[in-house]
Amino acid sequence: MSARIGRTAGLLLLACIASGACTSFLAVQSAEVRAGPSLRVQGSISTPPGDGAAWFWSLDCAENCDHPIPGVDLALSFGSERASLGVGLNGAFPYAEAYAQLNRPEQNPYGLGARLGVPVPGWNWTEHLLYARYDHRLASGKLLLLNPTLFYHTGNSPNGTNPGSFLAFVQGIGVLSEGRNTSVVPALSVGFGRGERRRDSEVIGPFYTVFAVASVSVTFHRSRAP
Repeated sequence: MSARIGRTAGLLLLACIASGACTSFLAVQSAEVRAGPSLRVQGSISTPPGDGAAWFWSLDCAENCDHPIPGVDLALSFGSERASLGVGLNGAFPYAEAYAQLNRPEQNPYGLGARLGVPVPGWNWTEHLLYARYDHRLASGKLLLLNPTLFYHTGNSPNGTNPGSFLAFVQGIGVLSEGRNTSVVPALSVGFGRGERRRDSEVIGPFYTVFAVASVSVTFHRSRAP
């Protein structure tokens, strides 16, 4: 099963990198930091966010760009003492990430984190996140995960004539199903966004949108210590 998930995620990630036409917007995760290394794979799909927003994740599209936005996020992180550092690839957008848990794990954990997009030569777009995480234990014993996130996409087209940016507040809600060496988080998120771009001397926008994102992530990690 793990090998199948890895192969599928790898193929989807390669497709996203080749097209540059995908993003996950956010990654819904637990607020509790797990010690040691972990590998997370996430797949997602959004509702069509409108022509203005969808242009940023479209291939060779000048207008009538509205379509669902797929996303594949692959991240490697290392956690220690209620803090974690990681690197990842969200479609065609590489990033570095830091997160700090702000209370003890026996309480309802919460924390703050940030993801900084890493510029790539020849690729003029980056994505950045600023987010909070909060875990609430349900009566069933499972954890409800709340991840409010500020998402910022900015850059320019390869020919340098179409600069633009897109800013969104995205509220992610997920449920953690934790196993011995894997954790699964199905999630649903709602985003409210504003964007603007230029086409030569023409200003397009500002435009506004509301969209939803469905996602599933699988994290591979060490077994929890007794």
